[in-house]
Amino acid sequence: MLLFLPLISFSQSTVSLYDTKELVDIGKKTDYLEDPNSDFTISEIVTNEFGDKFKPNSQETINFSSTASSYWLRFKVTNETLETFYLNVGSAYIDSISLFEFDEKGTLLSSRYTGDDLPFSTREVEVGNYLFKLNIDKDTTHTFYLKVKCDQPLFFLLRVGTLPSFAAYEHDLDFLQGIYFGFMLLIFLYNLFLYISIRERIYLYYIAYVLSITWFGASVFGYFFEYFWADYPFLNKWVVISAGLTMITATLFTQQFLNTKESGSRLHKISMIFLIIGFLVCALVMLGFKIEGLKLSQVGLLAMSAYFLILGIRFKLKGFRPAIYYLLAWGALIMGICFAILESLNITPVMTYLNAMQIGSAFEVLLLSFALGDRINMYKKQKEKAQLKALISAKENEKLIQEQNFILEQKVEERTAVIALRNKELVDLNKEKDMLVSMVAHDLSTPLHQMKGSIWLLDIPNMTLSGDQEMYLNEINNSVDRLTTMIGRILDTQALETKTIKLVKETLDIVELVEYVGKCFDLIAKDKQITIEVEAMMGTHLVEIDKNYMIQVLENLLSNAIKFSHKEKVVVLKVHSFDGKTYVIVEDNGPGISEEDQKKLFGKFQKLTAQPTAGESSTGLGLSIVKKYVEAMGATIHCESTLGEGSQFVITLESKNGLLKVGG
Repeated sequence: MLLFLPLISFSQSTVSLYDTKELVDIGKKTDYLEDPNSDFTISEIVTNEFGDKFKPNSQETINFSSTASSYWLRFKVTNETLETFYLNVGSAYIDSISLFEFDEKGTLLSSRYTGDDLPFSTREVEVGNYLFKLNIDKDTTHTFYLKVKCDQPLFFLLRVGTLPSFAAYEHDLDFLQGIYFGFMLLIFLYNLFLYISIRERIYLYYIAYVLSITWFGASVFGYFFEYFWADYPFLNKWVVISAGLTMITATLFTQQFLNTKESGSRLHKISMIFLIIGFLVCALVMLGFKIEGLKLSQVGLLAMSAYFLILGIRFKLKGFRPAIYYLLAWGALIMGICFAILESLNITPVMTYLNAMQIGSAFEVLLLSFALGDRINMYKKQKEKAQLKALISAKENEKLIQEQNFILEQKVEERTAVIALRNKELVDLNKEKDMLVSMVAHDLSTPLHQMKGSIWLLDIPNMTLSGDQEMYLNEINNSVDRLTTMIGRILDTQALETKTIKLVKETLDIVELVEYVGKCFDLIAKDKQITIEVEAMMGTHLVEIDKNYMIQVLENLLSNAIKFSHKEKVVVLKVHSFDGKTYVIVEDNGPGISEEDQKKLFGKFQKLTAQPTAGESSTGLGLSIVKKYVEAMGATIHCESTLGEGSQFVITLESKNGLLKVGG
């Protein structure tokens, strides 16, 4: 539909198109008007009220810096040829573009809308920059109104030319951009390979830094939008995040490269400020404050680069050799950032094919790669020097050790001779001790047997005695019994230690022995109202043992079970045979034995936490003798006990060949 608007007349230079080979910059022949709230319509713009407010643009580059406003551009174009011309808006990341074309009579011929906020397919010609076909016949003049808005720095070249001339320009642009991005990809892959090979975190920070810079550059020229998310324009709003990520990764890389954490806490704390700014930039962009985030990133990147430049100088003065490359790298980047900011502030002209940030970043990543390589070489040489020093030190130590070993060997021989002499003296003393113990024990046994016989002859039950007299005589009798038992165990212990014990092994059914010992303790058990039970699995249980010693073992274990059981309880003697083993188990329902006591259970003269339930005496030798007797017969013994639930003493013996197979 054609609209007729009251197009005003205005005095403005006209762009004359007569050269079909060259691109024509029309920035200086353009008027502009700021639209602070982005609410002016084309119907209002073409009226006298707004027409007089347009101001002439004084530079070839259209540059409005970072702004939240929309801008209207007005220009006239006269075609003096038969060729078809195109208008080029030389920026790939303008959010919104509206182009209105009027003929000489003020008729609105076309309205076209595109930009980063719309899918890539809305562009008339699908290239990174914006191209609009100008439908101007020969020797006619059309007036154009161009509305642009961008939340990022709004500066671009405005040019007119034929399609072949733009194709030639795009060819040169893509060639140079291909060199840049190919170089950045090469640096990225090379350092990624190094990271995979040596697993140093600094390379991870570095490749993340290279990736963030490359992301920003590819977004500025529209390559990511064109090739990766052409149908998802909302992703273009996140481009500025790459500036925040650049600050974060650059700071992490610098902290690791210069080791600021160990070199000085103040230097490290200051660098943390740029980490915070980087995260803040990302947060502002994600919350929709892109202009504020962009301005903060510009200031932050410039301040960060300056600070890192100062750090490089400081570490170079300290003698850190790789700092020279680091210093040159940040010097190159800071120059690129400065020129990029000056471009965005409309102080310097805009570069055509590559921007200053790209050139500075390319030099920077190259120099940083040199710095990393030099750092590796430096540490390698330091390591080699340290290894050489360690080798020399090791040889000196080896010589010293040999000398010390010679001295020690002499001293050891002297001490060994002394120890051997002392050991011989101890052996002699031990023999004298054993002889003395044996003599004393035998000498004590005779009078004790006489005392025991005298007490038996007194026939205490048939004597007329007072209560106290009978009690004293019974106490004497019990004391003689205890002393006799103690002397017997001392002699048993001595025999075991001196290995004078002589075993007389025979093969017998262990059940018969167990039943015999159980009957022997019936009277003692009845005194405490304790029941003794014998449980044996079906069949015979043949073992090869010394009968007398096994009786002593069972007596000792059964005596302990009765001592430590309460009245009206049951003590069980069990016999099981399976898998070539015979097990004799003495089980009681006493207080149980703690884990701590179980560790010292079979030691000599050990006093345990649990005590006999009726105040019976205990020498602390019984279980040590039991263990030695059991082991002397080629068997083993162990205890299984839970505190408060009783105990089991398990003797494990080898079953003799020919034993009937019994199950259980």
